[in-house]
Amino acid sequence: MRDPIKLSDISGGPAAGDVLCLVKDIADGQAKEFSWRQGNDLHEIFIQRLGDDIHAFVNICPHAGGPLNMDDGKFMEKTGRYLMCHTHGALFDPKSGQCLAGPCNGAFLRAVALEIKEGEIRVL
Repeated sequence: MRDPIKLSDISGGPAAGDVLCLVKDIADGQAKEFSWRQGNDLHEIFIQRLGDDIHAFVNICPHAGGPLNMDDGKFMEKTGRYLMCHTHGALFDPKSGQCLAGPCNGAFLRAVALEIKEGEIRVL
């Protein structure tokens, strides 16, 4: 597993300390997507909320190379226990991003480093 990516280290990304959203803006079991473009490069991430836990990942499947979701903000499979790639059904642990089943078994989603301060989700 690689170290989490810092959005502030990416050219064209948000600056350290920028507020992406409030925790309360993401319903329990749902996610919020963010993207920005720098030249020809498109960067997409999602922040998943599970109760009081917030986890963020780059929105790229390690097997197929495309986004995990097909619908806005919907990354979980129907039981709500796993993140799922809707292209080929791979299941990922929503806390670690590790693929637990599917063609990329054992691979990890790339985590995004964020901090939560006073109910705000901020860039590191």
